[in-house]
Amino acid sequence: MDPEISDTTIQPFAAKKRSLPRQQAYFLRQFQRCGRVGEAAARTGVTPRTVQRWRANHPRFADRYDRLVEMRISMMEDDLILRAHHVERRPVLYRGNQIASVERRNDRLAMYVMNRLDRARHRAEDRAERRELAELRLSAENRLLERTADALAKKLQNES
Repeated sequence: MDPEISDTTIQPFAAKKRSLPRQQAYFLRQFQRCGRVGEAAARTGVTPRTVQRWRANHPRFADRYDRLVEMRISMMEDDLILRAHHVERRPVLYRGNQIASVERRNDRLAMYVMNRLDRARHRAEDRAERRELAELRLSAENRLLERTADALAKKLQNES
């Protein structure tokens, strides 16, 4: 055996280490392509838990991630709506001749889409209601604090 070959160690090809912002950008590109966190994380060379930490510790990354998720959801909803309105036509054959056609619609999917849109509308209305109630409570608390401050100011004036 040749001593020169046994003394040298063969290093496997090491991937170039990316900086954190580049790694995050690469993950977001992969996530946009495939739509699954686990697969995008594997392609990036990180674990899904790392992606969760990035979201918790880096607000800019979390914002971009959330926008991508919203975009994916809207794309899926659009696709779902198109599928719900799709009509499948099947020919009815008798002795090799088409005598009629049968139309099939996916009514279950259409009902699901309608319910989902209704839920989204109700959630938006509930959020607006909660926001109004919070503003009313805040204004009531502000008036109470103003009255208390005025009463204390009058009391201090009377004592002096």
